[in-house]
Amino acid sequence: MEDNSRRSFFKKAAAAIGVVAAAGTTKTLISASSISNDEASKKYAADIASQEKAVTGNQLILMSEAEKKQRLDDLLNCHHQELA
Repeated sequence: MEDNSRRSFFKKAAAAIGVVAAAGTTKTLISASSISNDEASKKYAADIASQEKAVTGNQLILMSEAEKKQRLDDLLNCHHQELA
């Protein structure tokens, strides 16, 4: 009977150590992912700022009627070539 109680004690102790180790690993993974998310957010914000700067620097230039017709003809020609 004493052998079984020791064995069950060591099984329970090993299980408890496994749970603690798993919790520690999970905590490490979660904190590492939150750090990488912060870095990704900073990069994302920088990308958005550079895109907004580029867009505000661009000026809208209206196409003339001749340019519109030429563009439409080019698109239709490409479409007809793909169908053929």
